[in-house]
Amino acid sequence: MSFIPFHGSRKNITTSPRWFAGISVASHCWRIESALIGVHGQGSGAPIEIRKTISFDLPHEIVDSYNTLQETVLKNVRGNRSVSADIKIPSSLLFHVLRELASVEEEAIDELLAESRLAKNDLLAVGIHDSGIRCRTTNGGLYYQSLCDAPFLAEQTGLNIVDAFPVQDIASNGKGGPLFPLPVWIFLKSDSTDRILLDLGRTAKLTFLPKAENPFSHQRITQRDLIPCGSLLDTLTWELTGGETSIDLGGRLTVQGCQIPALLSELRALASPEEIWSPYGLPTDRYLKIVAKATHDGSSYQDILCTTSYFIAETIAEHLQILIAEHATDDHSEPEVLVTGSVRMHGMMMNRISSQLQQRPIIPITRLDIPTETFDSLCTAMLTLMAVDHIPASLPHLTGSETTKPLGRITAGSITNWHRLLREMAQTKPAERPLRSAI
Repeated sequence: MSFIPFHGSRKNITTSPRWFAGISVASHCWRIESALIGVHGQGSGAPIEIRKTISFDLPHEIVDSYNTLQETVLKNVRGNRSVSADIKIPSSLLFHVLRELASVEEEAIDELLAESRLAKNDLLAVGIHDSGIRCRTTNGGLYYQSLCDAPFLAEQTGLNIVDAFPVQDIASNGKGGPLFPLPVWIFLKSDSTDRILLDLGRTAKLTFLPKAENPFSHQRITQRDLIPCGSLLDTLTWELTGGETSIDLGGRLTVQGCQIPALLSELRALASPEEIWSPYGLPTDRYLKIVAKATHDGSSYQDILCTTSYFIAETIAEHLQILIAEHATDDHSEPEVLVTGSVRMHGMMMNRISSQLQQRPIIPITRLDIPTETFDSLCTAMLTLMAVDHIPASLPHLTGSETTKPLGRITAGSITNWHRLLREMAQTKPAERPLRSAI
């Protein structure tokens, strides 16, 4: 697929777009993103345009209800790993969270359509993605419970809903994620050069995006979660300022401090060489315990934030340098480095990473006309499109599944919208896979 921005040239676009919406709920249920994309045609070569994106914080009541649910279900693992089957999910509380989220998701859809000047019947399908609740079964398998009340949302809106994207991957013995690397590649790939996406969100992660030189290029995509980033900094800022703020806007508190050599040394020793992907982000507990000692020793919160920020930046730069070196070509050309995520606004962090990279340019994805604040919802919309067009979206070498396949569970909307979706799906020839890819 190729990408064209909404405000870009459409001289070569002759077909009317098929519209898809994507809604992404943040891993800790505090924020919601929505995006509307149009696809001009069918298949992997169809141009994609971004029509509208919206994001906003969820009401405190929903966040509190979700936190109560999470504490009840995941209290033994603090929300960072799958829970065991003997931990019961409180059905009444789960039902309450699902219904409350559905009402907000309906509002997001209405606002998205209103600002896009489209009617509900113009939308072919709406995709909903959330981290959900994951339980280990007695035989060691993984069960995924979506936080989307798809039947209720479909009834209320009349729209076809696609949710539970991890389920098919889990059914093939995968982890159910990460699921966004392929959509990320579709939006950010280049035909002429390799790229690396540095995502500075709650967890810092690196995604290698190979240039699109052949039909199998996407099989070289890699992704690695490196270290807690925004989640660690926000938690520390909240605790160290006594709850005055949870965001060190632009790193203004960090730059007031100095490094603490002993703390930096302990944090370096604690960094895991091989972090394991989690839908909730990497855990912060072990880092917070180390920082607590420095607090008790009388270090200022500015010094602690400065040292922690330096440690995170240093760790990211080290792994980024390794990945760049691994994919440098014989003619000494190196992958382009792109950046997204809210922590990219942290001046001290970005300056330190840039200096470690010998001032190599780090390009915000906004320069490619991709809105970084709603990138997850764009990827969700892409997964929805791929589900309708029968395009395999999972990457077995990343998720551990036995095979690649289209992802998502489709719930029918109104009769009219459902029949229209069925006609679209019937006209789409499923993507054929070579034998070596199917094995």
